[in-house]
Amino acid sequence: MSNSSETDAFSADLSSGLAAFDSKNFSMAYQLLAPLAAQGNAESLWRLGMMQMNGLGMVENQPLGFENFIQAAEQGHAFAHHMIGVAYMTGEGVDKDINKAIEWFEKAAEFKIPGPMYALGMLYEDGKEIDQDLEKAQVWYDKASEVNTP
Repeated sequence: MSNSSETDAFSADLSSGLAAFDSKNFSMAYQLLAPLAAQGNAESLWRLGMMQMNGLGMVENQPLGFENFIQAAEQGHAFAHHMIGVAYMTGEGVDKDINKAIEWFEKAAEFKIPGPMYALGMLYEDGKEIDQDLEKAQVWYDKASEVNTP
């Protein structure tokens, strides 16, 4: 089997898997994406992580979901960075650690996505988990609205 047809099959499975995920056909998404995740495909790892974290089409397995987020993040997947921050913030799939959450939200923010910026703003504004810092909160809210404005 030549490489180009392997690549074609890979992309066909990936796009079918993503379509199944987006239409909430999670068992089909899992069947298509799990083999690609096993090959280290970042997007598949992230989607698998989302299904495992939230028990979508399968029994919830948060520690495994967290592991998949880590593997996707190692390949530079922006939303995986954000979800690792969420996991550390909520203690889902990993021991709660607000400092690690902040660290991962800051890494995720470097990808210019608003989610982690809002999360940081809320943490600093809230002041329950960390010392309240309204100036820092405002900085993060401003950054988030900048990336959200085309």
